[in-house]
Amino acid sequence: MDPTAIPSLKTAFSGALTKLDKQIELAINEVRVRPWAGDPVSTEAAEKFNERSFESGDSALGALQSYQQQLKAAMDALTLVERQYHAIEDDNTGLMEQQGGC
Repeated sequence: MDPTAIPSLKTAFSGALTKLDKQIELAINEVRVRPWAGDPVSTEAAEKFNERSFESGDSALGALQSYQQQLKAAMDALTLVERQYHAIEDDNTGLMEQQGGC
């Protein structure tokens, strides 16, 4: 990986994460469905929708949160690689200075 590409990758992942965070917040706070007609059919439909969207193991919200975790992990990995590049560069600079430069 080209070390100069890391900042732009981090910016792209950060932008995606910011958008995703907003969507997750919106889903949690504003997407739940209430029984619209107050009858057993709409009650059951609302329960099934909410369960599938938010509560089941393969819910839409769960998928979004999993993607959120993957983006955070990717950003953490990029940060680690960036730090390693800087450490190697600093070590190499120090060695060159000790040896009198090139």
